[in-house]
Order: sequence, then structure tokens, then C-alpha cells
Amino acid sequence: MRKTVSSLLLASSLGAAWALPPQLQLDSLHASLDTLSGNMESTLLGKDDLPLAVSGYMAFRLKNFHYSEESPWIKDDRARTSVDAVLNVNVVAMPNSYITLFTNLSFPFDLSGIYTNFMAKQPTKAPSNDERVLYDHSTDYYTSTINEELNVGVDIRAGVFGAYITAGGVIWANASPLTMWERETNPRFVWQYELFEDEKTVSTYYKEKAFKPVKEGGRAFWTNRSFGGVFANFYQLPYDLKAQFLVSQPIDADMATRDGLRMYGGQPGELEMMGGYDFRGTVLHGRIAKEKIADNLTVGLNYMGVTYDDASIYEDEFRGQWVVNGMNPVLLNTHVATLDLKGNVTPKLFLMADVGVSITDSTVFFLPATQDPATGAVVPVRTYYTDKDDSKRSSIASPKVGLYVKAQSKYIEGWPLTAELVFFQPGFYSPYSLSNPSRFPGWRKDETYLNAGALRYSPNMAGINLKLEPSFNRGYFDFQYALHRQIDPGQDVIAFNYRLNGRNMWESTNSWTKHKPLFVADSGNSSGAGYIARAGVQKDAGEGVKMYRQRGGLYGGTWELWESFVAYENGQQVAKEEVPMHAKWSTYMSFMGGYDIGHWFGTDRNIMMTAFLALSGVSTSFAPLAVSEKTFNTLMMSFYGQFEPTVAVTPTFHMVGILGFETFRSDKAYRMCTADNSINKTPAGKTYYFEVNPYYYEKAPINYKDFAIGLGFDWDFSDRVGLHFRYKFMTHSDETISENNWHSHYIAAETKAWF
Repeated sequence: MRKTVSSLLLASSLGAAWALPPQLQLDSLHASLDTLSGNMESTLLGKDDLPLAVSGYMAFRLKNFHYSEESPWIKDDRARTSVDAVLNVNVVAMPNSYITLFTNLSFPFDLSGIYTNFMAKQPTKAPSNDERVLYDHSTDYYTSTINEELNVGVDIRAGVFGAYITAGGVIWANASPLTMWERETNPRFVWQYELFEDEKTVSTYYKEKAFKPVKEGGRAFWTNRSFGGVFANFYQLPYDLKAQFLVSQPIDADMATRDGLRMYGGQPGELEMMGGYDFRGTVLHGRIAKEKIADNLTVGLNYMGVTYDDASIYEDEFRGQWVVNGMNPVLLNTHVATLDLKGNVTPKLFLMADVGVSITDSTVFFLPATQDPATGAVVPVRTYYTDKDDSKRSSIASPKVGLYVKAQSKYIEGWPLTAELVFFQPGFYSPYSLSNPSRFPGWRKDETYLNAGALRYSPNMAGINLKLEPSFNRGYFDFQYALHRQIDPGQDVIAFNYRLNGRNMWESTNSWTKHKPLFVADSGNSSGAGYIARAGVQKDAGEGVKMYRQRGGLYGGTWELWESFVAYENGQQVAKEEVPMHAKWSTYMSFMGGYDIGHWFGTDRNIMMTAFLALSGVSTSFAPLAVSEKTFNTLMMSFYGQFEPTVAVTPTFHMVGILGFETFRSDKAYRMCTADNSINKTPAGKTYYFEVNPYYYEKAPINYKDFAIGLGFDWDFSDRVGLHFRYKFMTHSDETISENNWHSHYIAAETKAWF
């Protein structure tokens, strides 16, 4: 290469000098000889330099849902087929050894129909024959959305300095557990092939998931949160320092526009920068850390702030929902500061700890009031409000403390033990941390989660989570036990997610959207048919401020389906809108084990048998284990069991099966029924009649039984190209309200090609 470059430079010089007289030609050649070597060296690439590299994948997906037995809430979704594709491209340019430029581009395609733009304004309306929804369902129907799209960045390295700056729609980052962190310990099974699986052979994929299920870290369970904006990460600084800074205006922080749904239904997902740039909220984050303290400890100082623009009050979409309910509009600005420690205290003891305080600065907009001449009552003037009373702006709230400690011990050979301890004061709120159970930064709801403490944390909680994870020849088992209690009494609002079939149930509906959950699951039904829900907080017949509604029923989540209800003690509480309050206990116990029985059949091929069992509950008194909804003052209990056999038919063709059963039980649930307006007395046999409205409430205990059986395979039919297929038959049985019962067939196939 050196010879080629020298020849080109010499020819160029000769060509430039050829037109001159002979003597001047010689003088020109002699003058340029000193620069030839330098010019040649400047064109050479170092051993680490790569001018341009392109990688990524193409994926083609087919999904089909068919309900063989319908429930009214899925009437408009009885059968559906979708076909979509995506081209994901990562481009890296390295002009020299010190600078790297990169960008991530994603080009999704929906192959199911014709696009009509009115869906941008009516996202939950059921599509007709000439309409379609975009790839993997977004409620922003006016743009292409998915994955790490439209990201650009630069990485600069020089001696003891290294940093990268990136900007775009999706920035994955973490800081400390109480400022910017994701957590979910429920294992990802082989059956669940993720859209974002890293490139790996089928054999590797099965060994990683079947022999050692991922519970934390990695692409499937990484601890990163996602934002849109600008992120700077100084990963190498003098004195073993590192720092990072983030500026973001996510759509979650826009509570005012588009009917309030950005705040009400958003989550920190892959669509942060979609829409306009007039968002009414800003996220600011900073971290500085010192590494290699006592050889391998890292200490960091962190800040996370979420603030909202006072101009939201000028938008009726936000202001109106407060005014119509006779309330003063409120904005809540959050500031969180923490100090964290991470590293190996000894070679066999890993410690992660984070202690922090959160402060909420609330701004209340006081509406002008007048006296009602008929009643004499003072009521707010329901007109367009133009100013706030700064003299009555609330002061900085008192700091609330949060503590998280995680210790992993390997002192007993082959028996690793992990303990997690938490203490979150009531009112401690850090929207992008592991202490936010719902992953929604826009509001704070006083409710309790089934499996709280074991799978997700929430404010107003203290407890311990223990995990024992030994492995042995040809197998492993994991044991987990968690016990947590609320510090102060809280509303008996219970939320639980369907773990066995929830993702598929949610995907089958018109309302489904992967990235913007918390839509009511049956809101897309054009026929008006809906899920017969257990009663939640019935204030104003389910109306009220959108961000704080707790009406009960089905809600979407991030690849999940949730249901909520209030554990009422009697029907009169429901009718009078009296939500009971207790300091509740949460218990969780699970066992997961796997064993390779291939040698039983005289083969070296893996035949892995995996089973997962979990028992969880919520009660108002101490209960070491939830065994029945009628003991220990239990408000709700659940059993989850799943059996998953995997077989390595060939090194490139593996099969997987699923057999699962899940139950939810509560004896404290009620349903709301419509009564005849002409009836002015309690209907016979009914619990209570609310005469103001044409409703009565009757007891409707929760006794759900979900079942699943299925078969699938993963096949590397060519180098870096795979086919992934799943078929599952699912059922849901509501033993009290049979109208909610359904049976469904689910088929999914995906071809993914890496390049």
C-alpha cells in the first residue's frame, strides 16, 4: 500500500510540473520531495482504524390471533393477522484512531394495509378495512417508530480522556438504583423470544436461557432506561473519574397536549422524541463518580430532576380536567439526589448501595372563586385561567429518604446468595428509578402491586428479598423469598399483571401499543362492548383527573396486561366512595429448577426440563406465605406455574414447549351494575343500591384461572439467519363473571437475518 500511495503522489507531482520549462520542472520536483513522505504517511490507516462499518439486521414477522371463544371486551379483535418487517442499520465511521462517529437507523414496514392519517388524532379507534396501524403499534401514527432509531453520536479518545456524546430518539443509560435504573427479576424463559435478542446461534440462545435464565443485566434484562435528547458520557477522566449528563424532553413530560394521553399513557420507552418539540417538561440528570477506591470500589454522586412548564395551565386539555372536578390544577416538580457505592468489598462479597432524598416542589394554580347565589357555596369560576397566585405557591416539601442495598455472597462454594434490602419513605419519589414500580414518571398513585418487593418496588415500603441460586452438573435451581410491608397505611387499591398470557392478550387488542401503555384495554372497541371490571376508585363515576384515575379493570403495560381493583370490605364502601386503607404486607416465594435428561436416552444432545412455581399475596396482617384468600386477612393471592421442555434436535434446530397455569383470587372484589331508574329501593338480593345514580354494586370475588399450552422452534437455517416460530393455545376463566371468559389461538413467526 505504501508503494501504491507513493506512486500516486509522485505521478501527481510530475503531472503538475510537466508544463513548466525543464529547469523549473527539476526545481519543482526537488521542492516537493520533502512533503512526499508526509503526504504518504497521512493517508495510511492505523491498525485500529476502520473507515466505515455497517451492521444490523432485517426481520420479518407474522402474528395471528384467533379467539375461538369470545368475550365482549375482545369482540372487535376476534381474529387478526399482522405482517411487518424492519431494517435496523448501525453505521460506524472511524476517520482515525481517536474519533468514532456512529448512527442508528431503523426502517419499519407494516405490510397489513393502507395508511390513513386521521389515526394520529384518534389512536384508540378501531381501524376499518382501509386503515392500518404502524409496525409494532405506536399511538403516534404519523411517523415510523421502533428501536434505537435516528440516533447519532461521536466518541472521542485521547490518552486518559474518553467520552461520547449522542443525541436522538432513544438513549439507553443508567446511573444509580435510586436515580436512573430498571429492575425486574422475573426470569425470561426460552419460550419468550424477544424482539431485541442479540445475535447468537440457536444453541447459544438455548443454553443461556434454559441452563441459566437471565434475571438481571443483559439485553433482555438490562438496567438501562431510555430517553430522547442529548447524553454525554465521560467514561474516562484523570484520577479515575467518570461523569455523565443528560438533557431530555420526553413525551412523558407533556401532560397538556393531545388529550393528556402523553402523560397519562406514556412510559420511558423507545419513542421519547416522537411528536413535536413543544413539550411541557424537562428531564435533567448528572452523575460524577470516582473509581478504583480501595482497588475496586466506585462511589458516585447523582442528580435527577423532572420539571414542568407552568404554561401547561394555559392549555385546556390539562386545566379543564381539574376545573370540571372543582379542583385547583397542580404541577409537581421532582428533584432527587443520591450517593451510591458499588464494587467488591472482598473477592467473594459484592455490594451495591444507594441512599438518596427526593424533594417535590408543588405549584398550585388557585382559580378565582365566586358564590353560588342558589346555595351560597363558594365555587371556582370555570373560565379560562390566565395566572397563578405566586403568594400561595406551596413551599419546598420536606425531603423524603430512600435506601437500597444489594449484597451478593459467594462464600459458600456453589451456593451464591443475594439479599436486597429497601426502605422508601412515603412520599419518596424518583420517577426513573427502580423505586417507581409502574415505569410511568407522570404521576404518583397510592396503590399496591401484587409481587411488590420481589419483582417491583414502590414508595412507602420496607423489606428484604432473598435469592439462592446454586448450580450443579446438568442443572440448577433458584429459590427466592421476599417479605415487605408498607410503612404507613395506604389505599387498598391492588394492581396485578398477567404473567402467563398477558403479553399475548394485550397484543391481540385494538388498543395495544408496546411503547405507550396504560390505555384501558378495551378502549379501542368501536362497538362499545367492554370488559366487566371489578370496581376501583369510583369517584365521579370513574371520571376525575386523568393522571390519577383508578377506575379498575384492564390496562395495558409494556408488553404486559394489568388489572386493578379496590379490595372493598362491603358494598356500602363502594357506593359511598370510601376506599379502605391499611398498612399492607406483601409476600412472594418462587422456585425455579432445570435438569438436562439427555443422558437418560443415551444422547449428548440437550433435553432440558425446566419448571417455575411462584406463590404471592397481599394482606393486611403479617403473613409469611399466601396460601388462601380467606386467611391472614389476605386481600389477594396468586399462583403461577410453568413447565418448559427444550430439546436440541440438531445443533441448529431446537424445539421448545410450554405448559402453564396461573390463578388470581380475592374475596374482596365488587362489580358495578346498572339498575332501572324507576326502582327506588334496594333490588332483591343485591348488596347495596346507590339512589343518586342508576347503579348498584354486588359482590364479585376474583377467581381467575389462566391456562396455556404451546409448541415452538428456533432454527438457524443459514449462517446468521434464523427462523423462530411459536404457537400457543390460551384460555381465561372468570369463575364469577362468565362473560369475561375466552379461548384464543396465537401464532407468531419471525425470520431475522444479521449482517
